[in-house]
Amino acid sequence: MLRFLIFIFIIICGNLASSKKICKPSIIKSEKEIVEKLKNCVKGDKLLLLFDIKVRSEELILNLCNLEHTIITKDEVNIVQKRNSGLTIICIYEPSTKYIN
Repeated sequence: MLRFLIFIFIIICGNLASSKKICKPSIIKSEKEIVEKLKNCVKGDKLLLLFDIKVRSEELILNLCNLEHTIITKDEVNIVQKRNSGLTIICIYEPSTKYIN
């Protein structure tokens, strides 16, 4: 019985250690802010990225996301005057050499 409990404990701890955190920086309003706002994100984290309409989503996806995994985008172009509204990208964070911290 003790061996079974130790085995279950090891499996649970291994799953918790391998799971990545969610990186949710504040809204990015220009390309100059990208490195500063993503400095706490680690490669492999889940990235929830809010950005202004002035920033090109294609550039963000190519330079910040792992293209082997699904990338979800949400456009909220109609609601521009609300606080923290804008465009959204959800992906696995894997920065290119241009944005490595």
